Amino acid sequence: MDPITQGLLGAAFAIAFSKRERIKTAAICGALGGIAPDIDILIRSSVDPLIALEFHRHFTHAIAFIPIGGLIVALAIYHILWLKTPFKIIYIFTTIGYATHGLLDSCTSYGTYLYWPFSDERVSWNIISIIDPILTSILLISFILCMVRKSLISIRIGLFLSLAYLAMGFTKHYIINDYIHEIAENKGHKAERILLNPTIGNNLLWRTIYQYNGTYYINAVHFSIFDTPKIYEGKQVKVIDEETIFPSLTKTSKQREDIRRFSKFSQGYIYQHPDKKNTISDLRYGILPYDDKSLWGIDINIEAPNNHVEFKNLRAVKDRHLDEFWMMLNGNFPENDVVNLKN
Repeated sequence: MDPITQGLLGAAFAIAFSKRERIKTAAICGALGGIAPDIDILIRSSVDPLIALEFHRHFTHAIAFIPIGGLIVALAIYHILWLKTPFKIIYIFTTIGYATHGLLDSCTSYGTYLYWPFSDERVSWNIISIIDPILTSILLISFILCMVRKSLISIRIGLFLSLAYLAMGFTKHYIINDYIHEIAENKGHKAERILLNPTIGNNLLWRTIYQYNGTYYINAVHFSIFDTPKIYEGKQVKVIDEETIFPSLTKTSKQREDIRRFSKFSQGYIYQHPDKKNTISDLRYGILPYDDKSLWGIDINIEAPNNHVEFKNLRAVKDRHLDEFWMMLNGNFPENDVVNLKN
């Protein structure tokens, strides 16, 4: 999630466990604890561009690292801000704030090493976008009311509404998952695996992908709580094998290993970009929720197999994309439930 929401959530939980006279201290410590795990964005390499992808949302976001992360933030606050609060109290507040970060990030689709070092699985529950103004607004309004009125009940109500909103995301994910299975079965397909992502800034319009018989089927689904799901049937792309794509690359070459690393980051949803044949892209994200135009990928150079791949930002959003996204976000799909888009 964005740092504003992370800071607000960390502050809210710390305040909820504080006393009225310590609301301000809890807010500062909880907010800094809630933001702190993203310090991992500083882990980069000028030689290996995939280092930044691998270590963002890595060990600093893990459950096992929470006590350590909370301690580091508490020490920094205690020695820099000189708050007139016992260190033990500061540590409790920073740790509570720190604990919220990885769990909230796991609610998105990007992937978080939540169970490191016991598992290298990238946890992504795919119930909320990395930016969601509704969740942020709930937390912000409750935080302002709490600070103005010195009221713990305001922040606790905000937390209850925030958790209810996330629970609604889980419910939507479950319903859309069943819906996509039904769509696939109606086509005579058996979905081998399914990925569902709410699109940026909302949980009404979702990007859905299912795999069947060597092909990914990409669709957009609009689903409000007051209506049944509707689908925009989109593009189809071929599944690729990280071990055999670009066969001239040996199994021990850096380029081959980088393809494996990028595939792991992308949770296995990789494909050859339709407009850039030497580019392997992350299918989880697209310019539009039904298209095959990924937002990023890696360039493969078979002439230099022992050099690292080049990471490419493929975003090319135009006004017409924004107009179409807004139309779809408002549920302006054709009347029939399934529409085959060919262009």
